[in-house]
Amino acid sequence: KGLLCRVHCMFRGASPPSLAESKEMSQTLKFIKRSYPKISAQEASQQKGFEVFKAKSAVICQELEDWYLTIRDVISFNAKAQAVLIAFCQQISKLRECNIHLMALFFELLAGYVKLQIAMQIVPHKERNIGAYIIAYENDQGKRDDNLPLVKRYMEEMMGNQDKAYEDRLWMTVTTLRHKCEAMVPIIRDSSKYLWNPIQRWAPATSMEKNRMFSILYDATKIVQPARTERYLELEFLNSFREWLQYALLVCPAALQEAEARSCLNKIISNYLCTPVFRSMTFDIAKTWDKTFWEFKCGHKSQGTKFFLKTHRDLVFKEAYTKANECALNHRSLRKYLQVQLRQYVCLFTEFPGLAAPKFQLVLALLKLSSDEIHWYFQHTRAQPLKAHKIGWIQNLTTDTSIIKLIAACCDLCQLVSKHAPLVKEYFIEYIRDIDAPKCEVQLKKFFDFCGGKIPKTQQDMMMKLLAQARGVNLGSNFQAIKLDFFRMTSWLSSTTSGIPFETAQPVLAVFSELYTHFSNVLRTEQQLVKNAKLGGILWYPDDLKETTKWTLTKPSLFGSSMTLLHILGHVKYDLDLKYCPDEQSYVIKASQKFGQFVLNQICKAVIQNFDNMYRAKYHLAGCGGLRTQIQKVNSITSKKKAGLHNDTLPGTESKYNGKGYFQVQQQAQSLGELLGAIRNTRQCQVFKVIYNTYDWLYEALDNHVYGVMGSFFAMGGDSSGLCRPSEALKRMRALQRTLTFVDQHLAINTSDIWRGNILKHFSNVSAGTIGQDLVVDAKSSAVIQKIGKFYWNLISHEIVGFNPIKMSFESRHVNQRKHKGDVNAEDYTSHAELKALCTIVGPYGVKAIQSVVLSNFTQNIVDMKKIISTNAVYLNQLDFVDVKSWWGNVQRVNEKDEFLQQAIQVGRYLQFVSILKSAQRSVQDDDIPF
Repeated sequence: KGLLCRVHCMFRGASPPSLAESKEMSQTLKFIKRSYPKISAQEASQQKGFEVFKAKSAVICQELEDWYLTIRDVISFNAKAQAVLIAFCQQISKLRECNIHLMALFFELLAGYVKLQIAMQIVPHKERNIGAYIIAYENDQGKRDDNLPLVKRYMEEMMGNQDKAYEDRLWMTVTTLRHKCEAMVPIIRDSSKYLWNPIQRWAPATSMEKNRMFSILYDATKIVQPARTERYLELEFLNSFREWLQYALLVCPAALQEAEARSCLNKIISNYLCTPVFRSMTFDIAKTWDKTFWEFKCGHKSQGTKFFLKTHRDLVFKEAYTKANECALNHRSLRKYLQVQLRQYVCLFTEFPGLAAPKFQLVLALLKLSSDEIHWYFQHTRAQPLKAHKIGWIQNLTTDTSIIKLIAACCDLCQLVSKHAPLVKEYFIEYIRDIDAPKCEVQLKKFFDFCGGKIPKTQQDMMMKLLAQARGVNLGSNFQAIKLDFFRMTSWLSSTTSGIPFETAQPVLAVFSELYTHFSNVLRTEQQLVKNAKLGGILWYPDDLKETTKWTLTKPSLFGSSMTLLHILGHVKYDLDLKYCPDEQSYVIKASQKFGQFVLNQICKAVIQNFDNMYRAKYHLAGCGGLRTQIQKVNSITSKKKAGLHNDTLPGTESKYNGKGYFQVQQQAQSLGELLGAIRNTRQCQVFKVIYNTYDWLYEALDNHVYGVMGSFFAMGGDSSGLCRPSEALKRMRALQRTLTFVDQHLAINTSDIWRGNILKHFSNVSAGTIGQDLVVDAKSSAVIQKIGKFYWNLISHEIVGFNPIKMSFESRHVNQRKHKGDVNAEDYTSHAELKALCTIVGPYGVKAIQSVVLSNFTQNIVDMKKIISTNAVYLNQLDFVDVKSWWGNVQRVNEKDEFLQQAIQVGRYLQFVSILKSAQRSVQDDDIPF
């Protein structure tokens, strides 16, 4: 795993910064790539740009040192792995029965060995980077590395000529591996016979449902019984069986002489379109297999002659080539089935947590199958199908909306069982002591009585030691020692060299195998849960995860599972094996935090979108008579439909009072409620050392959105210069208030602070002195209240507007005298009801701000009047009301009398407007408490 992690780092960072960003060294790098493996620093020094390369030698060595050391470690690992595999084959060849635990160790090592070479072949720019490191190292250190011949030999033998096509290089790697793995053919041939049963049994997605493998409620007697160990181990290792056997047959094709091996290969190839190597690294194995069947020759066991495997090619590939769409649908139906079963156990264990212990083996198998299906989905989202099935494949694959539900159910079950891990451990401790230990004691007694002196003293002591550990098992037991003793004992019992009849040894093997599984459940409970529910690995598919996040948050039915994407980040530090490759830890931390921020931003956007939809639905409902009117209409329509008196096609049924607004509000409320409920259940999320508070992110997003919505309260559609009527703006405000209250009820967020803060920002004026010392409002914040004040100033100063003392409002005298399209009737904005609505929205601070705007313009009228009086002061002082003729003469000498009269009328209008505005404010304050 450590080497695969390091190779994946090479794959991810195939072009180091010093080589990718430098255009000056391009000629030197091209020469190195072209001349590899015959690398010569002297010839490279003659290339253009070598001086720059030489100056950066130390930096290049530092960046590419991991590449070179990784290849050296791969060479060392290959030598040791080949020796261990050969020794394994010698031991397994002596076994009379296939042991699933020993077979898992052997196949995992073999598959890892093969995958490591294929992963190295997938990494691009190997020859350029290794050549650049060798020359840079020689320039920097003045000598060549001692391991350079080994590295060159490995690159030539295993990787081949990098100028050839990728398929040809991969074929060379596979061919080289086949020569090294010839001794393993008999083991692969025998193992394929054992693996054929589980692979073909569980190939169809419906087989698990037919066999009721994860159904315990249909039979009450099976609810508290322990899960069957053997069958669920098969399901737990099912995907591993496929992967192991595929790689084993790839390097040991001679095993395909067996019909079971060819049938297994048929089922395996039908299950994949691209073969997973490690994390996001995949390759198309179909071309390699196709070439194998046409070119590889092996001895036929019955005829003893050479024959071409191409005679069996059509049989193996028929299903894979013709049923690509069925493969996608099969996995899709399996995901749905697993999702239902996972959700069933979440509900069951939540209500009855004690049942999690006896069904722990079932839970492990279910989590492992679900995790494998999730990884299969992300590995195949960008896979190309075989031949002409591309369109159908992509349609069936990318439109699967149940994947997020499966991830959510998997996370929920893993967290729930982890919560009750002490209960699981206590259950299996008692089970081992009270049931397994007595059963093991009885079988050992029979075994010792029958075999007598055939059993060596060492093996007897080992068996008695395991029995003693079963009697005294506790949480402090050494699991590694138990595991080692178990493998030694089972290997000896299964071996033909033991001299023990297999019929006699088989019951003891079965008892100890079950005992070993129960030991694992006690001592490695949390590790097994994390290992089987390995979801953090999908972080290596960032683009697909982002797409999944986006379309998840567009479907209301998936809102409840949306926060699962944050739960995945909690699995990262446990799932990605960072201990094997510390260098990638910084990258993983940054990628996890970046994805966490992306998810939170997308969730906030989805909340804002649904919040806005609900706000608009409530505003529309207010324009259709309100909630009570709509409910009455719905009840009336329902009763008429029951009586057969309502017909949707009749005229008048399309009225806005038809109840649709009510249903629209209910639908939007349900969608927003689902999303808020998911957020409520995940208040915080920790990604390594960074803690994300979802409430803080949502609070900030809501604050910004409410600020924008409030700024559009008085906006008029199609005319940005005018304002809508205050009563219309009040409807918008009420709709926004109710929507904010809905959010407060679900999340207990202090929306009153959001409301008050944005009201003060929009409907207050700093210059008016209406805000406390601790609140700072910038100039742009009060733009709305300034606009309202200027609108009323322009409205009441219009020449056709006058005050009506009967209605106590301003009105436009002649409607037909409106010269411009934007001219409005003053009564629509200055009536008592409209001004009450205005005061309700802007509050006392806003009223004072409007008054300050009006009075600031009113001051100019007073100045003009004073100027006229000062100009005519001489004549005004001579006015004598006793002598009419003298008075009239002085009056005739006074200038700008009409202008003075107009200014006086304007002052009267302003004072009257302030008076009725204050009156409306008092009426509002009698009913409501100002904010």
